[in-house]
Amino acid sequence: MEKEIFLILIDCGVVVKKLPLTKGRYMIGRSDDTDLMISSKDVSRHHAIVESDGTNFTIEDLNSTNGTLVNGRRISKQQLQVGDEIMVGDYVLFVDDGSGKFHYPEETEIGRKGGETAIIEDKFSSLRQKLQDKDLRAEFKKVEHVVKKSRKRLSSLANEDKLTGLYNRQYFDKMSKKAFEDAKDSGSSLSILFIDIDHFKKINDTYGHKVGDDALRAISQLIMMSCRKSDFVARYGGEEIVVILPNTISRDAVRVGSEINSIIAQQTKKLLKIKITVSVGVATYPDDGTTLNKILEGADKALYKAKRTGRNKVCKFDDT
Repeated sequence: MEKEIFLILIDCGVVVKKLPLTKGRYMIGRSDDTDLMISSKDVSRHHAIVESDGTNFTIEDLNSTNGTLVNGRRISKQQLQVGDEIMVGDYVLFVDDGSGKFHYPEETEIGRKGGETAIIEDKFSSLRQKLQDKDLRAEFKKVEHVVKKSRKRLSSLANEDKLTGLYNRQYFDKMSKKAFEDAKDSGSSLSILFIDIDHFKKINDTYGHKVGDDALRAISQLIMMSCRKSDFVARYGGEEIVVILPNTISRDAVRVGSEINSIIAQQTKKLLKIKITVSVGVATYPDDGTTLNKILEGADKALYKAKRTGRNKVCKFDDT
């Protein structure tokens, strides 16, 4: 028996809509005559269409204003596979056969609120088209704007690490793949920094976990301040932070790592009354590997070398 295939709409990290794909054509857009209605100004009225013969699936962009992306790449028409990620406006869709590990609205508070705002937006879209009075339409638009703003804030929260305010590991896993594909397509360099707080367990044991949390927050902000807007900073796990540096060659990545190392050593004494240092590992595409996993492994090995050889330093990956 063949598996059922679904097109699922993700909002705030959870599933808010689920469309079964059997044989036929399925319209995606913000108009209320679509099969999967998405109420957003970034989504065209008739944005894209998915066609299915029951076994094979294709998606075609219908000359939408903001385009349709599949796995981070803008497409005109493309065949779909289970697990593919589709971006329509600021919404994410997945092709799923039931094997994907997705959270449903009832599982989390953020998810529940995300589902509620998505449902409300659908109702707003339908009601807005029925309103005739200009003053009432203007007032209605203000309320609708508040709901949309709330939804975007919830989406942002779903990607954030609560303690540090950095992006979380789940979002890093997604964005690192996109950044790597962009680097490959453009033939540019991409560097990864792995940053680990030295003797973090000792800080917790000596000063308490509150000071440890304060240290992690302060160091996260110092790293953010040391990076460009185009860089991506996330909490990788525990006291480890990862930085993606697009369009950055190895030499420049080492310089950024050294600046971060120096700033943290200088500023933590002022901010926290205790000096804290970090170790940094650096690896660069394509110099240190031709896959994302190789670059991540290289940065991790370089970090281990920095820890093993004395800490409070920056080490570049060396496959020798």
